[in-house]
Amino acid sequence: MRRFLTTVLVLSFACVAFAEDIFRESFGTPTPAPPLHHTWGDKPIAVIDNKVEKGSAHLGLAYPAEVKHNLSYWTYKLAEPVPIAPQLETISFRVKTDVPVWIKIGIRPFNFIYHGPGVGASPDWQTVTLKDAYEELRKWCENGKRNPADGFVDKVIVAVGNKANTKADILVDDIALEGPSGAKKAVEHERFIRQTRRIHIAAISLVWDEGHRTLANTLTALDEAGILNADIACLPQECVDQPPEPIPGPASMAIARKAAEHDMYVIGNLREGEGDRIYITSFLCDRQGEIVGTYRKSHKLPFDGDISLGDDLPVFNTDFGAVGMKIGTDHYFPEIDRVLRSRGASLIVWSTLPFPQRDEHQITTLVKGRALQYSANIAVARYAGKEGYGGYSNRFSWCGSWPLGRAQVFARDGHTVADSGHRGGVAIASLPRTMLGGGSRDGGYPTEGKFSLITADEIPPPQTRTPDMKRVIRAAAIECDTNLDRLDAKLDECGASGCDIACLWEYVWYRKDEEVERYRQRNQKRLARIAAAAKRNKMYVVIAGELERGFNESILYDRQGEEIGRYTKINQTTSRDSKYFRAGQKVGVFDLDFGRICTKICADVGAHEIDRVAGLHQVDLLLLHTQDAGPYSEAIRSRDGHRCMDNGYFLLRAAGGGVETDHRTYIMDPWGMVLAGSQRGVANSPVISTIDLDSRPKYYEWPPEHSRAKNPVKHGIPEAEQKKRMYGRLNRPVARGELRAVVLKQRRPELYRPKKPKK
Repeated sequence: MRRFLTTVLVLSFACVAFAEDIFRESFGTPTPAPPLHHTWGDKPIAVIDNKVEKGSAHLGLAYPAEVKHNLSYWTYKLAEPVPIAPQLETISFRVKTDVPVWIKIGIRPFNFIYHGPGVGASPDWQTVTLKDAYEELRKWCENGKRNPADGFVDKVIVAVGNKANTKADILVDDIALEGPSGAKKAVEHERFIRQTRRIHIAAISLVWDEGHRTLANTLTALDEAGILNADIACLPQECVDQPPEPIPGPASMAIARKAAEHDMYVIGNLREGEGDRIYITSFLCDRQGEIVGTYRKSHKLPFDGDISLGDDLPVFNTDFGAVGMKIGTDHYFPEIDRVLRSRGASLIVWSTLPFPQRDEHQITTLVKGRALQYSANIAVARYAGKEGYGGYSNRFSWCGSWPLGRAQVFARDGHTVADSGHRGGVAIASLPRTMLGGGSRDGGYPTEGKFSLITADEIPPPQTRTPDMKRVIRAAAIECDTNLDRLDAKLDECGASGCDIACLWEYVWYRKDEEVERYRQRNQKRLARIAAAAKRNKMYVVIAGELERGFNESILYDRQGEEIGRYTKINQTTSRDSKYFRAGQKVGVFDLDFGRICTKICADVGAHEIDRVAGLHQVDLLLLHTQDAGPYSEAIRSRDGHRCMDNGYFLLRAAGGGVETDHRTYIMDPWGMVLAGSQRGVANSPVISTIDLDSRPKYYEWPPEHSRAKNPVKHGIPEAEQKKRMYGRLNRPVARGELRAVVLKQRRPELYRPKKPKK
């Protein structure tokens, strides 16, 4: 009997010894910083406690008279996500609580929430445990059609069962992820393996010239991508020059067979025929050579001709993440990228033909900016001209639309990570597996709220123009100057230069609630000086910041010094604990005597929807009052440039200096080019530029003789005209109006809304 008991005890101790922490948070050091963060559900009217004290996290909450969910999530975020691996046996926390609580697990990059067990109220410590954690989370991921080998536990959630008009008092301790002996080392190794895993993305640039867009050349390019170990190869629009065919059909199946041969995904694009309709269609082939998804071009410009359009913006799952597609002139509609990203796409593939006017700056700036803005990896498959077409030499192709190439891949931070150069070929990017991932889901722009115009069936008309309306103006952006006398002098300098409008910096004239009242009269006198300067110089002046009412706003004064409008900052940086806190619910658009403007402030740059709403209002000027001087100022210029281009406005950016040499105040045009900028490290005069508000990008079409020409090198240009058309400035297609106006007429807001649930 003693031998039996000894054996049992040894086995018991052995079991205990084999348990190992993969992660544990015991809240040993008191801190006032909130250890848990509200991420979903009913919001309390008061957070009485949310801090670490006496070796536990203390959460004290008071709920309002009306609640919707009877549940609220309080999230602990792991500093280092833990991979879902077989060594993960249990996830748990200890709790003392006077309300029911449950354990929930956040899984990235899928944005899944696993719903675990719970406990009732008790004054004693209880442990809430998810047993067989790996198996449970594996099945959860697979049920959601995601690969658990790509999943990480990044959040442990204390789900609080709350009721109306009640309080909750909860102590949380020992948030733990455990496994058998050796689990921590094994999980750390698995994390390292996943972080170093690479996905190879091949963007392909084929030669555009007559006789080169053949199935044989396309398959050869896919062989090259396969030899380079591509996981996915992306072909340009209409990669085979042939009449429309069904998909699947001979050409698409030949491309699919190459996918199987090289064990890679392939996105091809062909003219698709279905009955009497013609579509431009991208199709996704999987590693087994099956066509597993198609996307029919959903938007077009007039020069695209008589093609039918698809009615969806789908996203498709692969074994490395979700993929979205766009085609040709879809590029002019920024909503597409945003919707694809919101539907889970971590890689967007753009297959395109040459446009009537070649503009490398426009294409690269827009793609780079959108990659950064939406945190999306973007592969671009375009065409190149044949060898000897000019390139960087001092001559140009016979038409400004003849392609220079190229294939490119942009990472989600906006950096170019692969580029074929101005020639045909394969650009291969090696991206960390962790930069991809995700899966398809429903998503889109909201149909209600401050940005609902993006999904509305109709947009506002442009400002009414009178024959004598001034459209060539002088505009100024004034860099940070906290000395009111100097600011007055600078406003007078603007007036002496004939300025019509001046954009001022984002000022902060109080820091605390008590200072709002204490300094109100002083601040109102300051505003009166600004108004007087506007009147004295007969120009509009717009100032922004924490000025007089306790929250961040901009104020617009007209040429008579009268206040004619205010905009409340949407992305408020005023503390939410302030009794004055107020976030804007409307984009700030105003009509002036020379045109339409929009104003936004500093952190508003985080809401690209503001810029799109401004574009839909067809504003002429966007004023940005900002203290933003982030550590990566190239991103600032990329952001500003692509938004000017996407939305067709001029930008006045009034900023302060920063540590980087290119933290500047500047004026930018709708091509994303800086017209005037401040000098670094000096007391700058106002940055002033003359702006023709009607000089903005044009919409171009192919001339008939161009589109019907057999030789795409000369594009139907008679021999006698060759010499005088040698240089690009003389070599342009026909302009058919303003690009923004044409694009806005072709939008399809019904495609930008969240998908309706399937019945």
